[in-house]
Amino acid sequence: MSWIKTFTHSSFNLFAGNILDAFQPLDFFHFYPLWHDLWVKRIAIVIKSLNLESKNFAEIKHILPPPSNMRAILQKLIPCYQGVKEKNVNEYKIVSNFFARMLNEACPTDPFALVSNSAHSQQDIQEIIKNIQWEIGDINSAKNNGRLITAAGSLVHGLYNDLVTDFGWEAYGPYIVTEKENILVRHFPDLQPLDLWSKDFVAPIKDLIIYGWYENVDWEISFVGCHTMVKNGDPISGMKKFAVIADGRYLSIDEITSLMDCLAQKAVILYQDIRSKNIEEIKKMVLKQEHYQLKKMFDAANQDWNVTPEIHKRVEKKSLLNNFLPRGKILVSIEEYKVEFGIKYFAKEVLGYDL
Repeated sequence: MSWIKTFTHSSFNLFAGNILDAFQPLDFFHFYPLWHDLWVKRIAIVIKSLNLESKNFAEIKHILPPPSNMRAILQKLIPCYQGVKEKNVNEYKIVSNFFARMLNEACPTDPFALVSNSAHSQQDIQEIIKNIQWEIGDINSAKNNGRLITAAGSLVHGLYNDLVTDFGWEAYGPYIVTEKENILVRHFPDLQPLDLWSKDFVAPIKDLIIYGWYENVDWEISFVGCHTMVKNGDPISGMKKFAVIADGRYLSIDEITSLMDCLAQKAVILYQDIRSKNIEEIKKMVLKQEHYQLKKMFDAANQDWNVTPEIHKRVEKKSLLNNFLPRGKILVSIEEYKVEFGIKYFAKEVLGYDL
């Protein structure tokens, strides 16, 4: 059960120096405990029905969300445990251990992304190096790629909000090519969630992958892929090669520009729609987004992934919780984080581990 120690050190990077009040469109740490026990119960049923505890990552990765999303699931599940109505220890243990094991197998060198998100094998990287149809990078193409990432990320923050961002936006790497060179892979795996939004709001393509080959640029990925940061160097002048693939097809420079503009426009109208919603509509939206991230698992188990009437009843016309996790407080130490976020409590009560 010692995985939670690594999880704690990595996840602390998300909150050090930050406050909870900034999450949009609502503070999910004070919303999720109203219903999260019922959701965890449903996930545990799917894990059991598919016998996933006896299967390895390679066998079932096609029904799992991206690694960053699995980390984010744990990041909500663990702190919210202290506030849920029904503390079913066995179900929480099954679900948390399952996703922790999947991360250990998916990203064995850094499962909770303390500094990297390495979900590709050495063989995978060699195939990327050899087989991707690389374009030569320059200042203009690097800026365009940056704008495309920003536009896609903006749309993702509308499609999934701050609560499930990591389902729609992943980044892998950095993968070392030479002493001075590395590769980053940005992946937007579902820009077309038609189960959540009408066609007016989603992208014209579903899957977008952006490969970047950099020289003299050092990167750090902290816990989740959308938290990719430059440690040293200039990613504009340092991008030596790139490739952009949408739904399996390489895009030209003109197509990249066109897609970038389209995604940015979609993001604007989507945010306008979200801002027009009242709190009860936002709750329903958030619940459906949270459930959608495990749709493939539920489909594989022939289970309905949608929000249940029981969960809707738990949140309808209910206020967000108060005095649960620190609002307006800046966390400055990992020891404080363990206590304030209930991680020590979860480790002891659910995992039987003294953190």
